[in-house]
Amino acid sequence: MATIDEYLSQIKDLTIVPPVLLSILSLEDDNELSFGELEKKVQSDQVLVARLLKLANSPFFSRGNPVANMKQVITRLGFKTVRSMVAMSMTDSLFSQGNYKKFRDEVWDYSVAKGILAHIICEEKKLRKEGELAITCGLMQDLGKIVLNTIDRKKYVEVLTEYQTSDLEISALETKHFGINSDEMGSAAASLWKMPVPIQQTIDDLRKSANEQGILSQVIGFAGVIAKKTGHGKKDQTTDERFSEYSDLLSLPTDDVEATCAKYAEKLSTSELYQFCSTL
Repeated sequence: MATIDEYLSQIKDLTIVPPVLLSILSLEDDNELSFGELEKKVQSDQVLVARLLKLANSPFFSRGNPVANMKQVITRLGFKTVRSMVAMSMTDSLFSQGNYKKFRDEVWDYSVAKGILAHIICEEKKLRKEGELAITCGLMQDLGKIVLNTIDRKKYVEVLTEYQTSDLEISALETKHFGINSDEMGSAAASLWKMPVPIQQTIDDLRKSANEQGILSQVIGFAGVIAKKTGHGKKDQTTDERFSEYSDLLSLPTDDVEATCAKYAEKLSTSELYQFCSTL
């Protein structure tokens, strides 16, 4: 069984995370320089440009005034929304490696739902700073699963198959098959590739108890639980317990769990960002 250092040596020269994605994730504020950089990077992907133009001209955003170029798209949708959409579009290719439906269904759909729900919760709690990071951090928190899947796709599908047909937690199955779990792998890979600090922190927090995590990680953790309780990823034996734990930590009123989940499921399904992901 390989060690984490041996796995890192296998992936250090692989372009698992495209450099352009790393540079987009590192764009901090919607200042003039970042705005121009985002426009330039998006322009290089004509398929992505077409998707963003279609969304910007949809009834939800257009208000009868069509847009025809990326500068207008970023102005209309907002810098942070476009950055999130670019991240979603590019991470889609990461989660699709090997074209395994199980991996896409169990990991990609869950990560997207988790990130968008985390953003919704941040808006509700008026966590402006955390809200700006929630989608990209939620998406990239499962980086370790992407890495293990890239290292040995056949073996990782075995992990997912056993996970979906047993009561075992996925981290235990990853350790059984790879010698390490995806949380450990994700932390090491994020550090190796010098990913933005907030992303590294939310990945590192996966190995901490809920009350030791930062506020953004707690929101993402709660969003991940809601995602599983509403059909995005497998609900396991710890889901209900973690729902109560995170809701208490975040001081969220959850007397009616079913109603709470239904509320967030509705907000997710009507989210323009989630609808955008359905086009990927």
